[in-house]
Amino acid sequence: MTQRAAAEALGVSYVHLSNVERGKAEPSSSLLERFKSVFGVDLHVVAWCLFEDESQVPESLQIPRRHLAQEWRKVLAQTKAACPSEPTQNPHLV
Repeated sequence: MTQRAAAEALGVSYVHLSNVERGKAEPSSSLLERFKSVFGVDLHVVAWCLFEDESQVPESLQIPRRHLAQEWRKVLAQTKAACPSEPTQNPHLV
């Protein structure tokens, strides 16, 4: 799926989605909910897995969080490979 198609599915402009991906704009809570509804992915969980300071995570959750993060990185790498014409804008994701 192209970034333009994703933006259309989410009901936002391509420019806005690009700005969100590059950290130039904050996604609204309704955009996060639409993302979950349209793509079946909770971005709060993805962000927690990939960006949470592990020292702030309870010890009993640290290993499961690492496993989830590893799986998300695989999915993101596969997605990036499937869409080589639209490189990932956020270097922290892959």
